[in-house]
Amino acid sequence: MNSAMKNKTHFISICSQKGGVGKSTFTILLAGMLHYRLGRRVVVADCDYPQWSILEQRRRELEILDRSDYYKLMMIRQYKATGRKIWPVLECRAATALTTVKTFLDSTDEEYDYVFFDLPGTTATKGVLPLIAGLERIFIPLKADKMIMESSVTFARTIAESFIPSEKSEIKGVHLFWSMIDRRERTPLYDLYEKALAAFGLPMMQTNIPQRLRFSKELRPEGGAICRSTLFPGERSFVAECCLDSLCAEICKIVEEE
Repeated sequence: MNSAMKNKTHFISICSQKGGVGKSTFTILLAGMLHYRLGRRVVVADCDYPQWSILEQRRRELEILDRSDYYKLMMIRQYKATGRKIWPVLECRAATALTTVKTFLDSTDEEYDYVFFDLPGTTATKGVLPLIAGLERIFIPLKADKMIMESSVTFARTIAESFIPSEKSEIKGVHLFWSMIDRRERTPLYDLYEKALAAFGLPMMQTNIPQRLRFSKELRPEGGAICRSTLFPGERSFVAECCLDSLCAEICKIVEEE
């Protein structure tokens, strides 16, 4: 197909400059939802050197798949239902990630709608800032923790105030959403944080993600419920419970309805 006729590929990232908010977990969960359930074709660029956690999880899961008739049958059924192979994971360094991804996209006949970039946890890593400048939108999960909030707000303000106005940057927006919400917490805490964020010109997304232990639950050799997987989408009950369907829909609306 003529490249001029190809659909636009959206370069986005679920990222944070503070550990413990689930940037890689959200990347995996959202990639699976978009790719297998919502009809978008997805690539994940794992730039989180040296751990490359998404790439390593994919390798672990492929080893389990190779030994498990249960998951092989599930994979066959998934392909028959969706026509989708598993989404590709690219091993990247931040400094060369955009080139690596563009080379991949140019080399395939597939039309991809989204590339998720899983970034290192610090902007001090070589190449991270130029990579961020080359993305379309940034989504930042927040947790109502003082240190995480301070780091995340500083990061978000840097993008909003320095990158978005620049003609050299591709970024169109930075979007924050609450994650790991303990429903026993008092809501005024979130109201106060949101007022402070609004004062900085950083409005929150509508979707709030509750705290759930199953976010970290991977495939097991003995089978069982599917939660976080690079091969399958999360089970529908888990997705609904965690509001991932709402988060996916809101991201699509933001990105695709410009």
